[in-house]
Amino acid sequence: MSQSLKTKKNRYYPPEWEKQKCTWLSWPHNEKEWGKKRLPGIRKFYIDLISKILHFQDVNLILPDEKILFGMKSMFSQKKSKHNLKGIIVPNNDIWIRDYGPFFMKETCGRKSLQRIIDFEFNSYGGKFPPWDKDNKVPKEIASYYQREIESYPLVMEGGSLEFSGDGVILTTEQCLLNKKRNPKLKKEQIEYFLKSAFNVNDVIWLKRGLEGDHTDGHIDDFARFVGERKVLLCQTDDSTDANFRHLRESKMYLKKWRHPKKKYKLEVIDLPMPDRMEIKKKRLPNSYANFIFINGGVIVPIFNCETDKEALKIFKKVFPKRKIVGIDATLLIQEGGGIHCMTKQEPA
Repeated sequence: MSQSLKTKKNRYYPPEWEKQKCTWLSWPHNEKEWGKKRLPGIRKFYIDLISKILHFQDVNLILPDEKILFGMKSMFSQKKSKHNLKGIIVPNNDIWIRDYGPFFMKETCGRKSLQRIIDFEFNSYGGKFPPWDKDNKVPKEIASYYQREIESYPLVMEGGSLEFSGDGVILTTEQCLLNKKRNPKLKKEQIEYFLKSAFNVNDVIWLKRGLEGDHTDGHIDDFARFVGERKVLLCQTDDSTDANFRHLRESKMYLKKWRHPKKKYKLEVIDLPMPDRMEIKKKRLPNSYANFIFINGGVIVPIFNCETDKEALKIFKKVFPKRKIVGIDATLLIQEGGGIHCMTKQEPA
């Protein structure tokens, strides 16, 4: 990696709780992943989620071709909303736009605030789920749609592997970013240098690992989320026999001991319970309440039809007293290993 990479000091990646222009999603069409029996169900889920988002803000939905675009329009033609749903033809392989989609940056130029689009390489979680060629091109297609240039970095990385504080701090895991099937020739210090330069941040907090059963190799957005500049929502379990018990406790201890290198402030760490264990074909799924999404004036939280749903929603209401908290049944979605944060990407206003 060249050490000539320069940090752009006027660049800023807005945290997700700031005002958004829209939410991007990718319409499910891949029968190989979902199967003929589950595909109608996941499409109904999409309609439900999109309808919920449209109560708060606009939605940009990418679809692979004109035929599917026409079908989508007919599904939503009778639904009324004060916000807009826009269908955009962008060839793609799968739905996880959080991971392969672009990063919408803000860049100040004098008194003006401009949008800059950046992207990274995507190889479907270390080559696990081919093909991914179309997904890897989606950021450039979106930049072309906006008629903007894109700044590309030769680092294999997914959007769900990073959390941003809005105060110059990134939260991530060693399990994911140091995975040898992503960037085998890069050391930890080199990857950190890339992140600091691309996003203009000062510090990267490295937690060890993510949830058991997470085929993304430990994405941070499934268990630890910034909910304010100095506040982290972190999954915890009281079950000492759970494989997640020890590493989640270690993450909590690490975050509580962490101090900002320059400003010296501490992080407030808020416990979030784990939902009941879910499995498919005797393999554990990484179902989690942490995979929520911010929308203007609200938060949409995945729920799993278990007793802890009520407890989790109560915590969200306490953390976000001025936002409307909306639950959505994500039991079908999690069967493919992802959540609602994984399948969405916010574009800041």
